[in-house]
Amino acid sequence: MKRISTALMAACVLALIGGAPASAAIASTIRLFAYDPANDETRHVAGPLTFEFRQRLVFTTLLKIRATEAKATAVMVPADEKVLGRGGLSALIGPNAPERDFFAIADGEEGPAMISAFCPGSTHAWVALGRLKANRDLRVHVIGDGPEPGKVHLCHTLDFYYHGEWKAELPVEVNPREVKKPHFPY
Repeated sequence: MKRISTALMAACVLALIGGAPASAAIASTIRLFAYDPANDETRHVAGPLTFEFRQRLVFTTLLKIRATEAKATAVMVPADEKVLGRGGLSALIGPNAPERDFFAIADGEEGPAMISAFCPGSTHAWVALGRLKANRDLRVHVIGDGPEPGKVHLCHTLDFYYHGEWKAELPVEVNPREVKKPHFPY
């Protein structure tokens, strides 16, 4: 007979008693996957990246892309491929490309720097990628706008090797008055 973990059993009981909050916690998890460049172009343009996303039962939502070596983070927002104009993604990456999850790099914080690195000369950029899955390599198409209004182009197709998953901790509230001194091992 298999043992059921206490946390899973507690979540199920809460789901039955309390409804949505516990079931939402089970059905939605934030995960961080790290990837290493698979070729010279990817190494030059992006370097190693970490993708932060919310995984649900049926789909995932990309939240942030983090440049591992540059310490830069860009917020991602879901986008409609209609912003690409006639033909959408199929016109830029081909009708048979499986990378159909489509997100815009947000303009706030370090977004413009990441846009400039991924697609020099562009003021807006989008990424199309496949499903984020553990132990699976990833292809990312970077699309940017050009100097002419309404014209977009494929900037780069980046290939990554799966490196591993960061374990995300839940945010912990810290009362600064209770912090007395740091406890470092040295």
